[in-house]
Amino acid sequence: MGGGYLATTGAAICLSVAQPFAAMALPSAVVYLLGSGWRPEFIFLSLAGYVLALQMLQISQSYLSGMAKKSRFLFRGLLGTDFFEACLTADFQELETARGQRKLEGARENVYNGEGTGIEAYLSGFEKAATALGSLLIYSAIVGRMSPLLLLLLLAAAGAGLAANIYADRRGARHEERYIQASQGYEYLKREVLAPANGKDIRLYRLWTWFQEEFGKMTKELAYWTGRQKGCAINASLFERVLAAIRDLLVYGYLIRQLALGRMSLSAFLLYIGIVAGFGGWMRSLSEAFAEILRNNRYMNRYRDFLEFAEGRPGQEGATWKESVSGQAPGKRRSPQQKVNISERIPMEHPGKAHEIRLEHVSFRYEGNDQDTIHDLTLTIRPGEKIALVGLNGAGKSTLVKLICGLYRPSSGKIYLDGQDASLFSPEEYRKEFAVVFQEVFAFSFPLADNVSCRAARETDGRRLEQSLKDADLWDRVQELAKREDTYLNKDLDATGVTLSGGELQRLMLARALYKAAPVVILDEPTAALDSIAESHMYEKYHEMTKDRTSIFISHRLSSTRFCHRILYMEKGAVLEEGSHGRLMERNGAYAAMFHAQAQYYEKEQNSGESLL
Repeated sequence: MGGGYLATTGAAICLSVAQPFAAMALPSAVVYLLGSGWRPEFIFLSLAGYVLALQMLQISQSYLSGMAKKSRFLFRGLLGTDFFEACLTADFQELETARGQRKLEGARENVYNGEGTGIEAYLSGFEKAATALGSLLIYSAIVGRMSPLLLLLLLAAAGAGLAANIYADRRGARHEERYIQASQGYEYLKREVLAPANGKDIRLYRLWTWFQEEFGKMTKELAYWTGRQKGCAINASLFERVLAAIRDLLVYGYLIRQLALGRMSLSAFLLYIGIVAGFGGWMRSLSEAFAEILRNNRYMNRYRDFLEFAEGRPGQEGATWKESVSGQAPGKRRSPQQKVNISERIPMEHPGKAHEIRLEHVSFRYEGNDQDTIHDLTLTIRPGEKIALVGLNGAGKSTLVKLICGLYRPSSGKIYLDGQDASLFSPEEYRKEFAVVFQEVFAFSFPLADNVSCRAARETDGRRLEQSLKDADLWDRVQELAKREDTYLNKDLDATGVTLSGGELQRLMLARALYKAAPVVILDEPTAALDSIAESHMYEKYHEMTKDRTSIFISHRLSSTRFCHRILYMEKGAVLEEGSHGRLMERNGAYAAMFHAQAQYYEKEQNSGESLL
């Protein structure tokens, strides 16, 4: 945070201690002055000066408290930046797991659940605790001078209340996990109902009845666990109030007796009455602040846990750690991971050139699965070769792509780039060599140009952008837009943003891949949203634009295979058949059967003029 925050907060705490004490002492000061025998005008000026000073304290305290609140908010913003960086640098494979998502959500709550939860509330709790503690020290010193026994009674009652709050917080923490699960389920249902894209299906298939029922179940569960959590705090608060009533009865009785016996003046009586009342209030404040610190410390711990997870510190699984897989049985989970020292990194021999990609006995298994998605795969893709990956859904094609481009690490086996172990390259340098269009196409709500270049406008090469859009057959569409390539996509950041069709989105993703100009191009279902005529035209474009590049095409439609040097037919995570289209048709195996099945639809499409695929 810095010295500015500490200085502002320290001054605000001092004034937060002084201002209530001065306000509490005002009645006693009035009584004292009226009984002092001073001249009326002097009494009036003294009281006026006291009230003016009190108002100045209140104004200054309010201003400094506002500044401290602003600093807490800005600090939360800085943590948010660190959180985003951790999200983007965390190991993609680990972040996709259920464990990674739980850690991410726990860290998000620390930063983005508002000022009442997480880091802001954590800092605010310390400020409240410091204010309460400072006030209690002053009040204790005053009460202790009058009666040590009375001070002991006040401290005992306060300590019992504090212990009750700590016990309640620990009991409430036992139910927090179930509360979080119920809250996440409720948020999911709310998010799905409010998503505009889901409105069609909800209405057409009458899903609202299902959502109503699930909302009812989740609301009851959320209310139950909220009640269990809040019930602990309510019981502690009730116990604290009972203690306060007993304390006040004893203390006020003692003070009234002292006044009645003439052992205490009226002004002193009013002062001590105010101190005792303030003492109880500050003890409640200290207890509440302590409970707030304990509660929000759990959010802070989750945040720190996620940062360690993202950084890959010892005992964690993160971006800078890799596992030793030599001699490991296929499919076994890697544990523990071992660090790749910066000194072990090796330079890439031919960056920006067409690469040879070689897989040796590569297996991959998703967390929680009992079978490999990719099993003992050995494969070589030669520089500049065009490969078609085909097969039914679930064959492992997309997983293989993520392994090749470095998003996933093999459970066993190794991947080599130009004969060098890919795990020894810097991840950033390695990924520069790949331009990938995944099947889940979407546009960020940025200007169209930024979506293509993935750079800020000042860093975008205008000529390169134009050529990429033209090669992707999107230039004419862009010229129709009001702000052309500067037009925002979607309406999240700009109400005038444009929503592209599915086919236009896929062309946009192709333009992005072309702009990157990487030596390895991977297209995962690149024509899924296009009809067969547009698909054929697009594949001709792909063939032309990927000359001298290593290219991998994944498609359910087999029309792409005629442009490729080699076809790999995958099934159950392994390459079942391999060869050119002609050789595989002669073999009359699984690939030929798939091709003949699709050919029937293409013939129907040609006869009817409609796209059936």
